[in-house]
Amino acid sequence: MPVQVEEEGIVPIIEEELETFDQEVQRFRRGENDPTAFQAYRLREGVYGQRQAEAQMMRVKVPGGIVSARQLEALGEIASRFAPLNRGHITTRENIQYHHISLEEAGQSRWLLARVGLTSREACGNTVRNVITCPLAGVCRNEAFDLTPYLTAYVRYFIRKPFTQSLPRKFKTSFSPCPSDCASAPLHDLGFVAQVREVDGVQRKGFRMHVGGGSSIMPRTAPVLYDFVPVEEYLRVSEAVLRVFNRADELRKNRMMARIKVLIDRIGMDQFRAQVEEELQQPWAKEPINPEDYFLRRSEKTPGPYQYSNGQRESAEDPAEYLRWKTTNVVPQRQAGYYGVYAKVPQGDLSGEQFAALAQLSRTHGNGTARLSAEQNLVFRWVPRHQLRPLWEALKELGLGEGGVHEITDVTSCPGTDSCKLGITASMGANRAVSQRLQEMRIEDERVRAMNIKVSGCPNGCGRHHLASIGFQGAAVKGEEGRQVPAYEVYIGGRYRDGEFRYAKRVSTKVPAKRLPDAVEQVVAFYQTQRQDGESFDDFVDRVGFPAFEGILTGLKGVGPVAENLELYQDWERSGLYALERGEGECAV
Repeated sequence: MPVQVEEEGIVPIIEEELETFDQEVQRFRRGENDPTAFQAYRLREGVYGQRQAEAQMMRVKVPGGIVSARQLEALGEIASRFAPLNRGHITTRENIQYHHISLEEAGQSRWLLARVGLTSREACGNTVRNVITCPLAGVCRNEAFDLTPYLTAYVRYFIRKPFTQSLPRKFKTSFSPCPSDCASAPLHDLGFVAQVREVDGVQRKGFRMHVGGGSSIMPRTAPVLYDFVPVEEYLRVSEAVLRVFNRADELRKNRMMARIKVLIDRIGMDQFRAQVEEELQQPWAKEPINPEDYFLRRSEKTPGPYQYSNGQRESAEDPAEYLRWKTTNVVPQRQAGYYGVYAKVPQGDLSGEQFAALAQLSRTHGNGTARLSAEQNLVFRWVPRHQLRPLWEALKELGLGEGGVHEITDVTSCPGTDSCKLGITASMGANRAVSQRLQEMRIEDERVRAMNIKVSGCPNGCGRHHLASIGFQGAAVKGEEGRQVPAYEVYIGGRYRDGEFRYAKRVSTKVPAKRLPDAVEQVVAFYQTQRQDGESFDDFVDRVGFPAFEGILTGLKGVGPVAENLELYQDWERSGLYALERGEGECAV
């Protein structure tokens, strides 16, 4: 039956792809196609094998994190119908992931997604992955211009492009609308920062372009390729970058060292830039590429000017909890009287019912759209002033009304050993344990609240621990009696806000997983008792140095005999003794 597309999506829907996926699954079940070839195929279609046999993770590509109310409802329907745990997970790449589903259920889900203009196409594999931006793009008070049309044009231009279907490795992109670079361009394979410059007496829109960033086992900060590229040229320059990357066949000899950052690290930015400029002289680049040809026809609904009235002022009867929430979760838009509102989503997990309820809230209190954030939260936009408290009350009923986004209690993490083949530790359980301890600490110190914590279950860094004030990376250490202990390497001093970017540095001390909450508490106490007046955590780290943190964590290392310290030999939310079980990941297939 033909798919009935209810609304236009950023990625155009091709029905034949849905039919082909179902057919290829059937062929695979019958043993008629090569398993390796099928694996590469399903990855390009956004379906990734889990550590559990026969279980799949399906990743929904949500460019810019932009979701409509109808799309939220469809995402909730998939969680309810196909996800055994009845939840979808917001990732640090502004995607939605579902875990523990079958290949056949992934196929059914793709048809459901297509109805609302969503897809999993090229959400995995060695392709141009999901593109992220600030959830306030288009309404930010400090933005150079609304870059959303250019982000969507970038997505549409490169999706299904023949030479991007099997790149040496995955390729991640960000777009930041203002100088604070909230989407962290230096972290990415390709990062854009919006600017407006006067060129020959004319104000022109454009981007600063960064190339060659990435974390994992080889953290690199993306240097600047060009300080200013007009919007009329950014797609052409981007294609040249991708073509240079794609023809670097030496990278394909070792897929674990095949990111574009490795190429730039080897040849240097000057040589890489020279190759880009040489590529721009090739026949394909002779004709201009007009981004407007790829703009999305459907635009976000924007209400008219806000109408003020005396009844919409703050009330002395407003509860302190609500007023605190307003200071952390509510951001004035550049459009007077309207606000962006963050719903804090613990561990990034939403149930089917929560998806549906959020869809309705976006219609009732906003403009019928929302944005996913790289901090694993959800943002409503165009919320009128008089709707702030009713929205907060509704979010509280959903368990999503807690304040403190972008603060120390807003802990992010990857799924870890809950589902990932590469996972070493149960990072989601660690997240919950650390979050609970932080709540118990009842932190009022504003400088401590400004810190952030991120947890990854392995060195790949999907939890973005390299960017954290306090970051944790899954590891295993030797205990007694030949037993292994789940543990974490500790990273200190990452920065990625207000235009500053710096990777955290690893502290040599590894902390047993069950002592992570203690490690957080000790680092916080060390900072509070030893800092100078007005000293931020970042400045404190610079002054005292990283060896000082090794000293305060050393006391947490010892684990003792198994019989006397059984808990330390178990991971969070696990009952059995820990054993490192790490499979072969599919990221590099």
